[in-house]
Amino acid sequence: MPLPGCQIEVWVNAPSAFVRISGRAAAEGSRDFKLLITRLRDRGITCFGLDLSRCLLMDSTFSGVLAALAVAPLKFSIHGANTRVLDLLDNLGVLPLVTVVDSLQAGPENGSLAPESVQVGGHSKDEMATCCLEAHRFLMALKPENAAKFKAVTEILEQQLQEPVAGT
Repeated sequence: MPLPGCQIEVWVNAPSAFVRISGRAAAEGSRDFKLLITRLRDRGITCFGLDLSRCLLMDSTFSGVLAALAVAPLKFSIHGANTRVLDLLDNLGVLPLVTVVDSLQAGPENGSLAPESVQVGGHSKDEMATCCLEAHRFLMALKPENAAKFKAVTEILEQQLQEPVAGT
């Protein structure tokens, strides 16, 4: 049985926002997550709570996007993440950039705000490749051990982005 795709919901209560990631936090949802956080940052949101209690797994692209976003002045707290996700974030060097919180007490269910669902997908092949490449380059710069892990991935993505589009 395939795992469910990425679902993103957000509750905004300036200057903070609470984002729930459900299903697979993978490349398919990483660009939408990045666009959401960037849009909220441009509106003055600087503190983000991430509810990962329904996140089954996270891939390196999503982890790299999170890491690249988790730099000053933005602050991220991770709530309810499973061991598999925390281990990945730790192994890739992302965990020191975020605050891990065991409970969801500060979550939106304790308030009266209604969530906004974020549309996931619909990006071009080049947009996805660029997002994946940027995420993996950031992870490689973040922790030297990541360079060997992602060298082949970044080379493939670079090559893909250099290929001319068919029909042009």
